[in-house]
Amino acid sequence: MRRVLLVGFAMFLASAGAMAPAAAADFDAGFITRLSVSVLKVSASAPGNKSYSGSGVVVGRNEVLTNCHVTRNSEQAVVLKGALRYNVYSQKADVHRDLCLLITDEMPFTPVPVRPTARLGTGDSVFFYGYPGGVEAFFTEGRVSALHPYQTSHVIETSAGFGLGASGGGLFDSDGALVGITTFLSAGHSGYYYAMPADWLDDLRRKPAEPLATLPGQALWELPVPEQPPFLQMQRLAEAGNWSGALVHTVAWVDAEPANFDAWLSHGQALLRSGKTEPALTALQKALEMAPNDANVIRALGSALAKAGRGSESEALLARLAPEDRDCDLAC
Repeated sequence: MRRVLLVGFAMFLASAGAMAPAAAADFDAGFITRLSVSVLKVSASAPGNKSYSGSGVVVGRNEVLTNCHVTRNSEQAVVLKGALRYNVYSQKADVHRDLCLLITDEMPFTPVPVRPTARLGTGDSVFFYGYPGGVEAFFTEGRVSALHPYQTSHVIETSAGFGLGASGGGLFDSDGALVGITTFLSAGHSGYYYAMPADWLDDLRRKPAEPLATLPGQALWELPVPEQPPFLQMQRLAEAGNWSGALVHTVAWVDAEPANFDAWLSHGQALLRSGKTEPALTALQKALEMAPNDANVIRALGSALAKAGRGSESEALLARLAPEDRDCDLAC
């Protein structure tokens, strides 16, 4: 199987080069300015004269939400906005979810509201704001490509691209509410971008604050492949075109998580790719019952119905989607 790497975005300042997405110049400048007020640069110092750079979002009074892989090797960190500099003196950490809540000196910045992923939909517009490259801020727009249920929320897959140094950046909805923290991408040809759900913040706040220190453990996307969440394992199998492996994987997944629409969607896709149209229809119907408005489920079931020669049913189902979503992979 062709290996698909998952890459985090904390920028090691001794490394060469930085990938940065182009700014979206045609979007309302006032909206971008509102986002910018609450997104900061994060700079962390590690032993051996090493430095790491990322981004963070102000989510409460003197609270900055970022990725743990930005600060996990460090005993000192600061957050910056232009010439303003604020010390970080403690953090609340969840290494597995790759979210750290930094507690800082008194800051004047306005916290952003947080929108639960349960109120987010596949195809919704989203916007990235952060500091890829560690110097200039960048803004990109895209959509929610997929929502993957995981541990009380949904990991967000998005087409709003970001690059090196973007760890801890904000993924916002069209009202400026924070929905995710940009975290990692897959380095296959499809270039999937992932954000950790911002509504995990409630769980994070219940953890004790600790002084900055080296954090043990690995993020969910860094684990050995068999230990990663099932949706990431499925992504690797699909990227490699290993549909027989995907079928085995999804049989086990739906057995373990029978109420997970993503498991049934993936199982239906694996069945369809394996030439098993009728079982695919059954699996995808189950996914639709659980997630009746999910664009990926609707499109997959529409495709299966068309393959089964049920064209009128397929057209009726796909008519529920916006025209641009009917034939388009939402990652495009």
